[in-house]
Amino acid sequence: MAVSQVTWSPDGYMIGVAFTKHLIHLYVYEHRNKTREVVEIEAHSGEVNDIAFSQPNKQLCVVTCGDDKLIRVWDMHGQKIYSFEGHEAPVYSICPHYIDDIQFIFSFSLDGKMKAWFYDNVGSRVDFDVPGKWCTTMLYSADGTRLFSCGTSKQGDSHLVEWNQSEGSVKRSYSGFRKKTSGVVQGVVQFDIARNHILAAGEDNQIKFWDVDNTNMLACIEAGGALPSFPRLRFNKEGNLLAVTTVDSGFKIIANNDGLKSLLSFGNLPSEVFRSPYEASTVKVSGAPVVSGISPNIGRTDHLDRNYPAKPSPVLNGGDPASGSIDKKRRISEEKSDKGKPWDLKEVLNPQKFRLDTMLETDQASKVSKVLDDDDLLREIIIRVGFPTTLVRAALVCKRWYHHASEPAFLCRFCKRHPPCLLGFYVEDREDHKMASIRFFSLLNKPQELATVVRSLLGYSWDAYRGAPANFLCSRNGRVFISLYDQVNRSKFTVGAHSPLCSERGLTVVPPFPHIEIQDGYSGTMNDLFSVEEVNDLSLLHVSVVSNMQRTKSTVHVHMWRHGDGVWRTYLTLDTDQLLDLRREPKAVLANNKIYIASAQSDIVVFDLTASSISMFQLPQGVEYGDRDTMLARAQDASGVYLIHAKKLQLHIWLHKGDNWLLVDTICLREMVANMWIPGYRVEDESYAPLRIKHVGDYAEFMFLEMGRCALQLDVKCMQLRKVYIMAEEEVQLGDIHPLKMIWPPMFPALKDNPARFAFWPSDDLYIAFVRVT
Repeated sequence: MAVSQVTWSPDGYMIGVAFTKHLIHLYVYEHRNKTREVVEIEAHSGEVNDIAFSQPNKQLCVVTCGDDKLIRVWDMHGQKIYSFEGHEAPVYSICPHYIDDIQFIFSFSLDGKMKAWFYDNVGSRVDFDVPGKWCTTMLYSADGTRLFSCGTSKQGDSHLVEWNQSEGSVKRSYSGFRKKTSGVVQGVVQFDIARNHILAAGEDNQIKFWDVDNTNMLACIEAGGALPSFPRLRFNKEGNLLAVTTVDSGFKIIANNDGLKSLLSFGNLPSEVFRSPYEASTVKVSGAPVVSGISPNIGRTDHLDRNYPAKPSPVLNGGDPASGSIDKKRRISEEKSDKGKPWDLKEVLNPQKFRLDTMLETDQASKVSKVLDDDDLLREIIIRVGFPTTLVRAALVCKRWYHHASEPAFLCRFCKRHPPCLLGFYVEDREDHKMASIRFFSLLNKPQELATVVRSLLGYSWDAYRGAPANFLCSRNGRVFISLYDQVNRSKFTVGAHSPLCSERGLTVVPPFPHIEIQDGYSGTMNDLFSVEEVNDLSLLHVSVVSNMQRTKSTVHVHMWRHGDGVWRTYLTLDTDQLLDLRREPKAVLANNKIYIASAQSDIVVFDLTASSISMFQLPQGVEYGDRDTMLARAQDASGVYLIHAKKLQLHIWLHKGDNWLLVDTICLREMVANMWIPGYRVEDESYAPLRIKHVGDYAEFMFLEMGRCALQLDVKCMQLRKVYIMAEEEVQLGDIHPLKMIWPPMFPALKDNPARFAFWPSDDLYIAFVRVT
C-alpha cells in the first residue's frame, strides 16, 4: 500500500498521511526525529486521493477525498463530522480555504467539475467546469487574495489559470505549455507560487515561470537536465529556493542569489538537525537526497515553504494553512521499513544525488514586494494610476489597498493631480419645443483605459424622449437631468436623473417641484434647478423667484431635495426690494453655496445661501450681455466666479474676486482657425458667422464654441482648439451642447462583512462586488 499524500497541520505538530487504499493516518510530532500515530481512519472506499487540514469553527479537522466521489471531514479522534456528496466522478483534489470567519472547501473531480462546499451539509454552492476537465489542483496566493488552478486534460494538454472569484470564471490563462499531439498522458502538471508574484510549473522536462500579472511565459529552464516529464516542485516561503524532483528519485535545489546566501547560512548547523520529524512505520522514501548544510525542510518535497517544525509557521506559503501549498497527488513508493526505528534521513538518503542549480531571479519580485509593503511608497504608486477606473481596480486588490485608495485625504490629492477628464459631449436637437434626439459624441484620443466607459455612453438609449416635450437640463458628475413637461400645463414637469456611466443606478425620478402661490400682479421670473455636489449622493436645489410687474419687489424661494426624501424641503426664503431683472441667458451658476444670475444688461445678482442675503455687482467696464457671447462659470476660489466674453475672434476671461474684476486671459482664435476648414465661416468676413459660446466648463478649463456650422472645443490649459462636430445638411441650427466628465469621487464597492451576504463565490477581501467604475 503506497502513500498518496502527506501534509502538515497548521500548527506544525500533526502530520496527515493518505494512502492508496481507503486509509489515512494522523501522527503527532513529538520531537525532532520522532512521531507517534494517534489515529487510523477508514476514510473512503478505494484510494484516498487527497488530504488537508482545516479549522471550521476554530476546531482542527482533517478533510479527505477519494475514488468513492465523496469529500469527508473528520475530527482528531477519527469521528466523521461532515460528508459531502455530489460529484459524479472520483474526487481528485481538495482545497480548504477561509475568508474572515467563513470556511469552505473547493473540490475537483476527474470529470473536470469544480464544486465549493460550506460546513453545513446543504450541498455544493458552485458547479463549474475547469480547464482541461480532468486532473486539477488549486492554490491561493500567499496573501490569500488570488486563486489559481493547474491541471492536465485526458489528451495530455496542460492548463494554468487564475480565477475571477466573484464571477466564477477564468480571469486569465497562462500560455507556454506545449500542445500534445500524441494524446498519450504521461503525467499531471504540478505548480506553485512564490511570494504572490511568480508562478512555476513543471512540464516537458523543464521548469516554466510566469509573472502572475502576465500570461506570457517569463522564462523556461532545464535546470541542468535529468528532470522527469512532469517534475514536482515547491518554493520555500521566501520564494528564493525551489525544490524540483529528478528522474533518479532525487531532487535539485534551485536558488537565486538570495537563496544561495540562505543556503550558506545553514553550513554551521549541527548534523542532528537533518533527522526527519516523520516516523514512517510502513513507508520509506527511496533515493531522496540530502547534503550537509541543508535544512530538513529542504529535504522534504511536500512542504518546502514550511519552517522547521520545532518553530512552526501557522501559514503554508502565506495562504490558508489547510490548503495553501499542498503538493497534490504525491506518490511515495511502497517499501518495508523497521517500524521501531525513526526515519533517519542520514541513513536512507544518498548525498551524491543532491544538486544545486541556479533559478530564475526573483530578486526583482522581492524588491517589488518590499516597495508594495511600504504604505508611503504604495500610496505614491497608486496616485499615479491616472484614472478613477484604474483607482477602483487597484482598491480591489486587497483591503489594505482599498483603505489607501478610498481614504479622503488621498482622494483629495488624487483629484488635484488627475482632475476628472472630459469624456465627450451631448448634442440636444429640438423641433417645435419637442425633443428630437440626444446624441453623445466621444472626444478623440481617449486612452484605452476609458474604452469601456465610452462604449457604455454610446450604447445608452434616449429613445424614450424622442418626440416628447422634454428638455435636457444639464449633466453633473456623471448624471444627466432631463425634464419632461406636461402637455397641457408646461409649468408642470417631471425631472429624471439618468446615470449613463453607471446604468445599475437606474432612473431617479425627482418629486414634483413645490407649488408656489403667485398673487395677482406678480409673475415668476426664475424657475431653475441646480445640482449640489455631495459624495456619492444626489441633492438638488430648486430656486424660484416671484416678482411684481415692475420687478421692484421679489421673493426668492429655495427648496432642497435629497435622494431618498419623498418631498422637497424649504431651504431658504428671501424678500427683497432690489430691482431683479433676471435673464435666462447666460445660465445661472451655483458655486460655493452662492447662485450667480445674470440681470439686466450688465449686472450679476448673487443669492448667498449661507448668509441669506442678496447682493449685486456689475460686469467689467465695456462688457454687456449679447447674443450667446457671454457665459458664467464656477471659479476654484471660494469667493469668485468666471466671466467669459467673446468679441469677434477673441475670448476674454475675467475673474471676479472680492469687489474687483481681474482679466485672467485673452485668447485670440484667428491663427487657430486660419488653417481649419469650417463650413459656413469666412475668414475675411467675421460678421458672417459670429463666434458664439455654447458651454464653459468648471473653472473655465475648457469651452465649446459655435462657429459657422461647426462646434469647436477649446482646451484653455493646453491652448488647443479642435473641431468636434460638423452639422449635417438637414440641420438648421446647432443644438445645445452638454459636456460629460468622469465621475468624482469614484464609486468604491462597500466592504461586506456580513456572512449572510456571502453568495456563491467568495472574493477574498470583497465578497461579491459587481462594480461599474466610471
